[in-house]
Amino acid sequence: MSQVERASRRYLVAGRFAHGFARGKMAGDPAYARVLEILGKEGTLVDVGCGEGHLLALAHEHAPELRLWGLDHDAKRIGTARLALGDLAELHVGDVRTQDLPHASVVAALDLLHYMPLAEQDQILARLVGSLEPGGVLLVRDGEAEAGWRSKLTTLSERVAVRMGRHKGDGVWLRPRDEMVASLRDLGLRVDAETCSEGTPFANVLYIGRAP
Repeated sequence: MSQVERASRRYLVAGRFAHGFARGKMAGDPAYARVLEILGKEGTLVDVGCGEGHLLALAHEHAPELRLWGLDHDAKRIGTARLALGDLAELHVGDVRTQDLPHASVVAALDLLHYMPLAEQDQILARLVGSLEPGGVLLVRDGEAEAGWRSKLTTLSERVAVRMGRHKGDGVWLRPRDEMVASLRDLGLRVDAETCSEGTPFANVLYIGRAP
């Protein structure tokens, strides 16, 4: 049985829809495979904006010795994560702008920043970088501005998700790729930016920031 199958089966406890959604997300999101490539076999993975905990469940199958810690401000989604993961992960309902984060070898923030006003995004990045251990890795996946129709579609899709209540946020704000890279470098990271939209129409970029 594959890692995806083992991880997604944990969500059967929350119903067949939750299981099917988890399996599709784990198998189809190109960021997940890239995160697993970067993860070590030990250390701590912090997932900020973890939702139902799909990345954490998959990470456990990839590296069972990892300490897993997740945060989301949607109590319902954290409830699903707790059903599926049990005591495999430490899960919290809270806001990244105020929640204390543990020190970690890898911090992931996938599809999170664009729900925050531009004035707050660098402050949040600073908090994420501040939780990295020496040599740690920050993984930020977000939509980029100025990528033509893909950026427009990404913005529209996210606005619809917010209005429908699927995601919670103050709105949708995308940033140009170069601007995000510059912000991460200003925080002392070595940064690579990889297009992360394979199999999707969206303007997604994975920013990989490595602490000294």
